[in-house]
Amino acid sequence: MLLQLLSCIAILAGVAAHGRWKCPPPRDALDESGQHITFDNTGNKYAACGPESGKWGFGKVTTLNPGWNTLTWEESISHAGSPFRLAILDEKEVARIVLLDHIPHNDASKPTYSNEKTFVPYRMSVFVPDVKCEKCSLQFLYVMTDKTTNCGIPSCYYNPNDAACKGSIYADAATCKGAPNDNVCVQENECFSNYHSCTDVVITGTRDISEFAFDSQPADWPYKNLAMQYYTSEAATWSKDGWLQGLPSNFTADFKTLTC
Repeated sequence: MLLQLLSCIAILAGVAAHGRWKCPPPRDALDESGQHITFDNTGNKYAACGPESGKWGFGKVTTLNPGWNTLTWEESISHAGSPFRLAILDEKEVARIVLLDHIPHNDASKPTYSNEKTFVPYRMSVFVPDVKCEKCSLQFLYVMTDKTTNCGIPSCYYNPNDAACKGSIYADAATCKGAPNDNVCVQENECFSNYHSCTDVVITGTRDISEFAFDSQPADWPYKNLAMQYYTSEAATWSKDGWLQGLPSNFTADFKTLTC
């Protein structure tokens, strides 16, 4: 019985960044020896790219052309009402262009964390601007608003420089349930638990990344009016094959631009 309990604890500790890129493949898909890396449950809570932050080219580098591209990420543990953001990071791993924000969660997602075959895919087509960048990354951000709302924070602020903290600015305050550590937060009401995944890309456009607005979401993105970097419980209906329902067709067309 004790052995079984220890085995379960080991599984929980060794798997599940809870969400990461699938196509293009994540930076941390393979280790230095080329062996598959299971999801890291704690490391990916640290910005900007989880345990392999600062290691551009550690994994596969994908050439990405401007225009519409279909991307896929996957979820190993479902966090109800926890939204996603997709952004382009520059060479210093700073988010410079937000492609889509406030992507609502699929609360019908029910993966089994110990079985990667059951991980739930999410598919989304995004418009990549005419950026010329030889060393960029696509960042997938998964904001754990199930934890913030359960800790009395109805709306939280995502601070990339303080993406993992206890849920309070006070050292003597109780640490929120599910917080990644006991470190005090920089400011009140931060999103204190988040998952990050990066996929490294070369973008073949013609213009410097500095020419684009941080908010580069298409005008017809239905959630564009929501305040960027502020998140609450956000969920919607997704199809069984991983497409968000109720969107303009450009977001749900499979452009087949990537082979993974």
